[in-house]
Amino acid sequence: MKITFLYLNCIMSFFVFMPEIVLANQDTLSREVKELRTLIMEIKNDYESRINDMQMKIAKLEKINYRNEEEAALENELELLFNNRNEQVDINDQHAVYSVPATPGGFTGGGMFQNLMMDISLIGDSIANVTWPEKSIDEGLAGSPFAENEFADRISLREAELGIMGVLDPFARADFFISFEDGGAPTIEEGFITWLYLPFGLQAKAGIFKTNFGKMNRTHRPEIAQIDYPRPIKNFLGEEGQSEPGISISRLIPNPWDIYSELTVEILTPSEDGAKGRDQIYLAHLKNFFAVTDSSSIELGLSFQTRDISDTDAATLTKRNFRQTMEGIDLTFRWRPPGQRLYKSFTWQTEFFASQREAGSFDVNGITEDVKDINSLGFYTFGEYQLTRRLFAGVRFDYSQFPTNDKDSEWAITPYMTFWQSEFTRLRLEYSHSERNSVTTPVEEGDNSLTLQATFSLGKHRPHPF
Repeated sequence: MKITFLYLNCIMSFFVFMPEIVLANQDTLSREVKELRTLIMEIKNDYESRINDMQMKIAKLEKINYRNEEEAALENELELLFNNRNEQVDINDQHAVYSVPATPGGFTGGGMFQNLMMDISLIGDSIANVTWPEKSIDEGLAGSPFAENEFADRISLREAELGIMGVLDPFARADFFISFEDGGAPTIEEGFITWLYLPFGLQAKAGIFKTNFGKMNRTHRPEIAQIDYPRPIKNFLGEEGQSEPGISISRLIPNPWDIYSELTVEILTPSEDGAKGRDQIYLAHLKNFFAVTDSSSIELGLSFQTRDISDTDAATLTKRNFRQTMEGIDLTFRWRPPGQRLYKSFTWQTEFFASQREAGSFDVNGITEDVKDINSLGFYTFGEYQLTRRLFAGVRFDYSQFPTNDKDSEWAITPYMTFWQSEFTRLRLEYSHSERNSVTTPVEEGDNSLTLQATFSLGKHRPHPF
C-alpha cells in the first residue's frame, strides 16, 4: 500500500512541475534564437558597410582614370595645335622653327607613344664540316651550274646576325637584321617597317625583306630545321633565299568555311647585278591554315612571281624583253598530341618549284632569234620527329634543276639530329649525300658531308612567321 501511494505521489509531482520545466526550456531556446538573429544582423550590417566602402573606392578610382584620360586628350590636342603652329611658320623664318625645341611626339625623338626599350638580339651560327672524297666543286669550273660549298672542310663562324626590333607607335613597328657572314663586312639581311592597322584590314611593309615565296624562304638560315637551305631554294631563289627591296601588302580573306586565309602581294626590285629598273618582280602568295584535329594542322600555300629579264645590251633592250615566271606550292603538316606537347611532335614539310624562263640570242640587227623556253623543276620534303623534350631526329630529300639550265640536276638526302640544350642554345649533327647529273659540264658525281652546327641566341628575338 505504501509503495502504491509513493508511485501515485511521483506521478502527480511530474504533472505538476512539467509545465514549468517546458516553459523554462522554451525561454532558453527563445533567448538563443534572439541572440543568433542579432549576430546575423550585425554580420549583414558589417558586410553592407564593407561593400559601400569598396564602391566608394571604385568610384574614386574611376574619377581618377577619367581625369587622366581627360588630361591625356588635352595634351594630345595641345600637341596637335603646337605642331600645326610649327607647320604654319613662314618658310623665310626657318630660324624661328629651328630655335624651338623638339616637341614631345615629334619626329626628332622622345615620342609619347614611343617604346624606347627596343628588342636587341644576337644569333651566332658556327659549323665544322668534313667533306669527302674531297671538296667536290672547283671554284674555277667555268660554266657549271653547281654551287661550291664554301664551308667544306673547315671550321667557321658562318654567320652572326644582329637583330634590332621595336614598336614605333601603336600602329607600326620596325625590324632590322644585320648579318656578318664568315667574319666579313656587315650587310642588311632585312630592314623594314610594318604598318599594322591600315584601312580595309590591310597590313603593309616597306624596305628590304625576305619575300613571301613559299614557306622556308622567310626563315633566316640559322633558324631553319636543317643546317642549310634545300637545293631548290638555293637554285631558284638564291644561296640564302630571296631577299629584295620592295613593298608588301597583305590581308586576311573572309570565307564561308572559317579558314585562316591570307593573301600577300609584293612588288620588288631585283638587287642582282645587271638588273634594270624596269625588271620589277611581281609576287603573290596565298596562305591557308586548316585545323584538322585538336592535335594536328595543315598549312597550304600557293606562290607566284613573274618578271622581265632585260638583255644587258642597251642596243637590244627595246627589241625584246625576256620573261621568267615561277610557281610554288608548299604544304606543312604538324602534329602535337594534347598533354604531351613538350615531349612529342611531328612535322612534315614539302615545297614544289616550277620555273619558265625565256631565252634566245640576237642577230647583228638586235632582233631575237632561236627563242626557247627553259622549264625547270625542283622540290624538297622532310620529316622531323621529336624523340624527347630536347632531342629531334629528321631526314630531308631534295631534288633540283636550274632556272637557266633544265638539262643538269642534283639531288641529296640528309638525315640529322638536333639537340636543344635550351631555347637559346642548339647543337645539330647532319650527314648529307649529294649526287650531280650534268650533260653540259663534267663534274664529280657526288660527295658526302658531315657537319656539326652550334647556334646560340642572345637577347630577345622575335619569332619568324608561323
